[in-house]
Amino acid sequence: MRVSESDFLVGHRESWTARRAPEFSVVNIHAMEILATPERIFPELSGQGLLLPARRWKLLFGLRLAIGKLFGWDRDMVSHPPQPLEAGRHYGFFAIKWVDPPHEAGMGVKNRLTSALMCWVLEEIPRGTKVFNVTLANFAGWQGRNYWRVIRPFHDGLIEDSLKELARRVASRSATPPV
Repeated sequence: MRVSESDFLVGHRESWTARRAPEFSVVNIHAMEILATPERIFPELSGQGLLLPARRWKLLFGLRLAIGKLFGWDRDMVSHPPQPLEAGRHYGFFAIKWVDPPHEAGMGVKNRLTSALMCWVLEEIPRGTKVFNVTLANFAGWQGRNYWRVIRPFHDGLIEDSLKELARRVASRSATPPV
């Protein structure tokens, strides 16, 4: 579910993510309610499978990497193996910038087209946790702005699938094994 920028920023004004938002021209927010506590959900955020939760995303991301290599967008960008969700570590090709378990994590990436943060913000609600994925980005020049216009529908679909995968993982790990 898409969430309005103003609703999120007002409701989470004290978060690291909301404090960083004014630095960016794009604020893209998605949310999902998950029937579990933030303490149960937060460790699942470190699973890099959330970046590419299905085969179609792996294929599209491979195509994106090939195009990026062709046009030189991603120079010096390296994808890292799974690492703990700690500031100074890496989450795939993102550098982890901020971690406040079990409430928030923010990670950044920069290439020739964009400077972006992808953040997870968890809010406890009566029936579980509302999990927000917030993308903050600036795009360089006309190429960057056009790049966002092209990838935005894919980005939105990927984030929605990532939230569904997160909910699935939490549910499967919370299930009691048969005796």
